[in-house]
Amino acid sequence: MTISNPFFFESPSTSWSFTDRETLLPAVTTFLQQRGRRLLIHGRRRTGKTSLIQNAAHKAKAVLLYVDISTAASLAEVAKKLLDSAPPEESSALASALAIARKHFQSIVLTAGKLSLAGNFRQESGETTLEQVLAYLDERAALADEPWTICFDEFQDMRVIGGDRPDWKIRGIIQHHRHLNYIFTGSDHRLLAWMSESDAAFFKQLQQVEVGPIDAEHLARWIDRRAKTGGLPDPTFGVAVVAAAGPCTGDIVRLAKVAFDIAAAGKAKDVVATAIDAIALGELNAEFNARWADLSVPQRSVLQMVAAGKPTTASDTLREYGLRTPSTAQSALARLIDRQILVRTANGVIFDNPFFRRWVIFHAI
Repeated sequence: MTISNPFFFESPSTSWSFTDRETLLPAVTTFLQQRGRRLLIHGRRRTGKTSLIQNAAHKAKAVLLYVDISTAASLAEVAKKLLDSAPPEESSALASALAIARKHFQSIVLTAGKLSLAGNFRQESGETTLEQVLAYLDERAALADEPWTICFDEFQDMRVIGGDRPDWKIRGIIQHHRHLNYIFTGSDHRLLAWMSESDAAFFKQLQQVEVGPIDAEHLARWIDRRAKTGGLPDPTFGVAVVAAAGPCTGDIVRLAKVAFDIAAAGKAKDVVATAIDAIALGELNAEFNARWADLSVPQRSVLQMVAAGKPTTASDTLREYGLRTPSTAQSALARLIDRQILVRTANGVIFDNPFFRRWVIFHAI
């Protein structure tokens, strides 16, 4: 039988269970088919927020203009990324599209039937540039007579590039748009409060969706089924993969891919442990080295405590790891949570990335 890794061709988003996602995909699909709607989707990184939106857009046959705020250095760059993602103009509507563009942009270039910008926008500020682009896209959607959706991914990073209270700036820009939907997504645990607290710009203006983990048993069965379709005669590592890499779907699927290759090679007794080391100490070693180098000594100590399963408040533990006061440990802990290296859960503080935990155990404990 031919062995072929099946985890490169399908994600579990196509078979989410009712308790996790079954109601979310139709809900987001319906949202994308309407106009003038606003949605906040939040949850930890690598839980499938982006794939949920993309799958819904495909199902709805909707225009989705996506920009990852964390990859942009300014509001002007956000605007440019959105403009670049706009669909090409239909030849029958090209004259109208050009007329709309002339209202908002100082110069226009027409290349292979697609509008692009050259030279300068009418004003130099990033806020104004973004306003011009979004106004242009709203009129383009009206011209096409179909809903378009703008997705601002990792929206909490607007506070890094957008200056003072960027949420109010964005509200001011989009409040008159009638043909664009807006989806705000993010993984920062503070985003929900920032967007929905009583003094927030979007207070009571957003539908809210939390994307949590896929049911562990469901996901483990999916992994074993996929591994069997890939050619393994009797795969049984799904439960171990989910337990080791969960709860984030992206981490679980990454580990499943590597575990499959190791199991297919038949050279390891503990497939999952070997796969974890291959990722943590091999694939991601350089990234984790750089992350470790960027941490303060107290932050490193706290990570060692958490990796070893020791309390970060016990005086004996603090002395063992060279921290003089509980306040030093708590300040370091708070900073690690703010940077999303650690996350708070119902069961306590854990590593956001399970592979980084393995790296810390191997190199620092």
